[in-house]
Amino acid sequence: NRFQLWVVWRHLACAAPLQETCAVLSSLADAVIELALSRVYAWALEADGMPRGTDSGAEQRLVVLALGKLGAGELNVSSDIDLIFAYPEAGVTESGKTNQQFFVRLGQQLIQALDPVTEDGFVFRVDMRLRPFGESGPLVMHFAAIEDYFVAQGRDWERYAFVKARACAGDVTAGRTLIQTLKPFVYRRYLDFGAVDALREMKARLYAERNNPDDVKLGPGGIRDVEFAVQVQQLIWGGRQAELQERNLLAVLPKLVARGHLSETAHVILAEAYRFLRDTEHSLQAEADRQTQILPVMADSQARLALSLGFDNYPAFEDTLNGHRAGVEAIFSASVGEVRTGNTLGQRVWLNTGDEALLAEFGFRDASAISELLHNLAGARDRPSVGAESRERLDRLMPGLLDQVRLTPDPDLSLARVAPVLKSVLRRSAYLALLHENEHTLAHFVELTHKSKWLAETLTQHPAFFDALLDKRHLSALPDKAQLQTDLGEQMAQVAATDFEHKLDVLREYKAHHVFNVALAEVRGTLPLMHASDYLTFLADAVLAEALELAWADNIERYPQYAAPRPFIIVGYGKLGGIELGHGSDLDLVFVHDLPTEATQFLHRLVRRLLHILTVPTYLGTLYEIDMRLRPSGNAGTMMSSLDAFAEYQRSSAWVWEHQALVRARVVAGDHALAASFATTRLELLCQPRDRETLKGEISGMRARMAGQHGESDDLKRSSGGIVDIEFVVQYLVLAWSHEYPVLAEYTDNIRILETAENLQLLPARMAQNLRTAYLALRSEWHRTVLDLPDSDRAAHTLSQHRTDVRAAWRHVIGIE
Repeated sequence: NRFQLWVVWRHLACAAPLQETCAVLSSLADAVIELALSRVYAWALEADGMPRGTDSGAEQRLVVLALGKLGAGELNVSSDIDLIFAYPEAGVTESGKTNQQFFVRLGQQLIQALDPVTEDGFVFRVDMRLRPFGESGPLVMHFAAIEDYFVAQGRDWERYAFVKARACAGDVTAGRTLIQTLKPFVYRRYLDFGAVDALREMKARLYAERNNPDDVKLGPGGIRDVEFAVQVQQLIWGGRQAELQERNLLAVLPKLVARGHLSETAHVILAEAYRFLRDTEHSLQAEADRQTQILPVMADSQARLALSLGFDNYPAFEDTLNGHRAGVEAIFSASVGEVRTGNTLGQRVWLNTGDEALLAEFGFRDASAISELLHNLAGARDRPSVGAESRERLDRLMPGLLDQVRLTPDPDLSLARVAPVLKSVLRRSAYLALLHENEHTLAHFVELTHKSKWLAETLTQHPAFFDALLDKRHLSALPDKAQLQTDLGEQMAQVAATDFEHKLDVLREYKAHHVFNVALAEVRGTLPLMHASDYLTFLADAVLAEALELAWADNIERYPQYAAPRPFIIVGYGKLGGIELGHGSDLDLVFVHDLPTEATQFLHRLVRRLLHILTVPTYLGTLYEIDMRLRPSGNAGTMMSSLDAFAEYQRSSAWVWEHQALVRARVVAGDHALAASFATTRLELLCQPRDRETLKGEISGMRARMAGQHGESDDLKRSSGGIVDIEFVVQYLVLAWSHEYPVLAEYTDNIRILETAENLQLLPARMAQNLRTAYLALRSEWHRTVLDLPDSDRAAHTLSQHRTDVRAAWRHVIGIE
């Protein structure tokens, strides 16, 4: 009582911010719970002896989990405390009682110490209704029983409640372990859009419970609306973005902004409103230590409330309160989305799939083919393996989806790409619910699948990627390479070191998800080509680094002498080395080491394991296709070589085309010291003096052999004036001039090499600019081709637009057609 008086005094004097008041009250609750528990536990030991686990034989102690405001460290001045009691293992006490009997009695004694009102008042009102099975369930359960309950019977509102779960007293270490075990229930690894229905139902109940507009907690725009708007985002995204698994509301808001799930404006509105509403709640409860959130009607109480919050009068307080509540109400109303209704033309089409005249009126060109497509989709819906809920959700979705299809430039193409995706998720109907409930996401889905067959097919294979469609941000900035590596490392670290297969899945899922994000941004037109290539390249670097770490760890038990140091590097050539990776690009790799001869067996096992990690197919596919033909001696050479052997081969035996390839060589993973040595060796090799006329003849001869196969075709890469011509010009400039200008050999990407050649006046400025423009345009069109953006004439037009400039540059630099 004395401590609470001090807290209330500081609040009323406006001397303590909300966070201090809540944190101090929460710490007070933790302290008194722990103190009471230690006393009643000592008494229970005297009576019944030590409880021990059957399996471990270890002492068993009560775990007190706090939920709600206490769990989040947000307790108010007259709050009840939501608790759950648990203990680690079943077993018996020294007196022969079961652990269950012991801890039920202990829990009852703890509640009796805190909850009853005596002549001195009470400590805290204790609410145990959030425990498994609610009021009808046992007061205490052991960990295994709790886990079984949540796996078999856990409900969505319990996920919502456990966002704020915290071990607050007793065996806190064991409590943290239990919470960690339950994380997959609370935060689904894949976005569980089936929960969207439950969240919408919860939201509907919140609307229904708004019986009193003067209630600052349950009324419109009140405290619970703020909490719901924030925790909905945490439940949807927290399984994949661990930083959102934060109990405290004010602490998680900036993290939601950083991840793009909340605008900065909404952050400010919610944070300021939450502080104001909670301060108001504290002042209301401070007047008579009543658990109330109802605004007063008596003039004296209104004046006290206004004064305690720094206002001269109650109307001024009310104006500010109403402003905050209006802002919260707008954000709350937009959360989760609303159901669309209405009798649309799309609804008539779905109800009359065989009416070809109606389909033609709708805007389909080939009414007969569309009728068959819709009939097949309806047939898939009616299969016995598809549940009633899925059929209902598809029927609710189709009218709105057809209306969106009608808005696209080619409705026939749109529906042909959308239908396979819908069939693939019929038995995962949560995705159908997502599209139905969120009009923005539905429009986005139809637009993107219309533009890109690649995206449509990827969604068909990986429905979990639907979460990316919820992200309203248009990716336009290059992700931080270090952050990609950190994020992947953290995800890999969460998997047990012995669970090799799970680690493979994490690698594949991480790569596939990011590749999908890049494709989305490219189709949207928000991520420039060079940034998309940088993103894909940085992603490959991160994946290769983790794959090497995994392969090394997998072999080190058998070869402990090579635990450290690890003088081994992966060298990327081609698009990977040139930081120009595209969708579906394979990886040109060379492995270089600096280990002694006796390590040969270890190295062979290491490389085989590494290649297995990168190429073995799982249900998530392979990571990358690997090409190792650029290693010394090609397919006839060993899979890896020492740096000395690599350098000697390049000096004495390599073909010109191998030196051309070295222009784009870059260390992408492995030991930093060896990487620095390789960079020095590469520079030395590229800067060797070469006879320019002989070099021109070699490069021209190679190009002529390609031209014999492709000539003036519309092949963006290999035809005359295409990507290869530009790459050969760049490679000639590096090999011919680097002994005079070593700076030419420093970069591995064509754009910066061309800029360097221009600065050195090896190319006229206009010609260098034309080559850069052509290279970016051709590569951009190549990306579009892979993503299958439908534009049949665009590739030919792009090539013809730049072919003359590229051929002119070829004649100027090489001089041999």
